Amino acid sequence: MTKEKTRELLNTVIDLSHRAHPDVHQKVLLLSKQYMQDVRFRAMLVEQNSRYNEKLQRQEKELARYKYELTKLVKQETEEHLKHEKMLQQQAKMAAMGEMMDAVAHQWKQPLNALSMFGQMLQMDYEDGIVDKAYIDTLLKDTDEQIDHMISTLTEFRTFFRPDKEPEPFGLKRCIQTVTLLMKDELLRNQIEVKIESEKEIIINGIENEFKHLILNILNNAKDAFNERERKQRAIFIRFFEESGNIILEIEDNAGGIPDDIIQDIFKPNVTSKEEGTGIGLYMSAQIAQKMNGQLFVSNSDQGAKFTLEVQPCCN
Repeated sequence: MTKEKTRELLNTVIDLSHRAHPDVHQKVLLLSKQYMQDVRFRAMLVEQNSRYNEKLQRQEKELARYKYELTKLVKQETEEHLKHEKMLQQQAKMAAMGEMMDAVAHQWKQPLNALSMFGQMLQMDYEDGIVDKAYIDTLLKDTDEQIDHMISTLTEFRTFFRPDKEPEPFGLKRCIQTVTLLMKDELLRNQIEVKIESEKEIIINGIENEFKHLILNILNNAKDAFNERERKQRAIFIRFFEESGNIILEIEDNAGGIPDDIIQDIFKPNVTSKEEGTGIGLYMSAQIAQKMNGQLFVSNSDQGAKFTLEVQPCCN
């Protein structure tokens, strides 16, 4: 019913009640007044509800716009983070490659010198007339040993940077021994003794070449600490064992430890105690540990810095 018809009906009722009886008329007036108030109240509610709906629609549109902008911003930040992460990984890989190329150069220097010396000895001994079959056999044996050492070093170097794609089981002790073999001459040159204190092999799961980078970064960190502090007694202790269902790897040096003001942030990018350091190596080591579903910790012991890696056994 329209408002006009409603008013017309009310007026008719009021007019009839006025003719009927004064009391009836008063009651009808009161009821009609209350009715009109209810009508106006309901109209006000409808109008308010309409305004609220319009406001809600504007807010929903604004919220949708904010959501779109936020999604776009998160996507951009994620892409920037991934780009930065790849750049750090590349920098860490190049730094490690430089370290390893230097190590290979030192590894090859000794056998190359030996081969050069063998040639000079052969010429001199031939002139002296002491070259016979036994002499040649011994010389060939010594030459083969030097060449085998060079081939072994080159093979390990090539394997070290080969991009493994899928995690596989590998021996923890064998992997560490491979890294120390590659660093053998570098460690000798810096008078650093590496002591692997655990004898039993332990199998873990992961990308072995990435794990080698983790070990290499920690060993290089200790080497730099020895050199910066000019330590005379230089030793790195490596131990690994199973504890509470996890595999624990500890690498501890006696270089004096990490400064207290940076030890809490040592795994963050660009944090380093070295004068010319980049802070990338230990950051990447922590990332590799996380990729293996493990965690890398550091603390200062009585002797120096102790890095502790916790990972799950291969069978878990």
